[in-house]
Amino acid sequence: MTTRKATPWWLPGVCLVLTGWCANQYVSLINWYQQFRELSEFEAMLVMGSYLAGMIPALAFGGPLADKFGRKPFSLLALACSILGSLGLIFGSVHESGLYAGRILTGLGMGLAMVAVTSWVKLLSPGAAGATRAALCTSLGFALGPVISGAIVGTSGSPELAYIVHAAAALSWLLLMFFTREDRVTDRAGHHLEADVTTPANLQRFYRIVLPAAPWVFGMAATGFAVVPALSNGAGESSLFYTTLAVAVTMGMGTLIQPFVKRFNDLGKIKLLMAGLATSLAALLMMIAVSLSGSEFLGIIAFAIAGSANGILLVAGLSQVLDLAGGADVGKLTGRFYMCCFIGFSFPTFFALWRTVAHPALFIGLLAVLCLLSMMQVYRSAKYLPAAILEEVPNRP
Repeated sequence: MTTRKATPWWLPGVCLVLTGWCANQYVSLINWYQQFRELSEFEAMLVMGSYLAGMIPALAFGGPLADKFGRKPFSLLALACSILGSLGLIFGSVHESGLYAGRILTGLGMGLAMVAVTSWVKLLSPGAAGATRAALCTSLGFALGPVISGAIVGTSGSPELAYIVHAAAALSWLLLMFFTREDRVTDRAGHHLEADVTTPANLQRFYRIVLPAAPWVFGMAATGFAVVPALSNGAGESSLFYTTLAVAVTMGMGTLIQPFVKRFNDLGKIKLLMAGLATSLAALLMMIAVSLSGSEFLGIIAFAIAGSANGILLVAGLSQVLDLAGGADVGKLTGRFYMCCFIGFSFPTFFALWRTVAHPALFIGLLAVLCLLSMMQVYRSAKYLPAAILEEVPNRP
């Protein structure tokens, strides 16, 4: 078996960084928009959540199309949508509709990147390295975006300048990627190795083990950087610094922990998925303490725990998907995985609605119960993992 590589893996990998940068550059500015552009908390959270209107169709349809027509065209389209997303956010200074349009285009670009670029990185990487590399690039972009935008707005007072910086960087990389080649993976006889389909046993593994844990991947990220600051006393006044710190710590921990946990990533066992869910539960319990005490110090601890959960679950879940998916289905199943992951991105919007009628600690408590149910589902479905199936084979008559 041989693999011909038209490009090194990091070339498409940077596409994930740039689309992730665009995806999160708004989130550190949520409180800033409330203070200086007079958005209500619900409106600011709704702008953030409108990202899903572009994300969901991209994940649903982009994966199968990338599997069929190639990863490069959709990687270029992802960068183009990301650039348009930043331009839309710039127009948001003239009319609020620009913020929504920009976030929807941002979601479209991020969704296409997650299915097309992730599978491209996987095909250019040996063994399980593709999942780790793709997860790292995605998390790095999520971490860099809000830090860069927060720093620029903190010094200039202009979010539009931050969006221009991103658009310029993404446009430069788009021009570079336009001249790269995408070679198909073939065997010695010249047959495409991407034609194999996912087995029924692996589909069981996908639906019963991977998907129940998926909402907590970005659920923990979103609650960490968007919900926790709203729970802390004085966070509304400290705004830009504290919200930038929230995203930097949450997504920074999500990035830093990935190289460490990958050595414990046994695809034949559920231990890493369970560890990620247990860390999620610990983060939610810490958030309840923040909501009851209003402590910004406890909030920082909650950021770190939530970010760690995000990093662990992203490595564990994406590794399972890229291991079980046949070459013909890798984009499609990656898309479905990320669709479930982004269910968690809606948590802040629901939180903003909830707190108008009930104490926020009750909302976090409800999330904790749901997380516990996810743990139970993953635990009872361990029999669908390859190691468990192999252990059963000798006992069959």
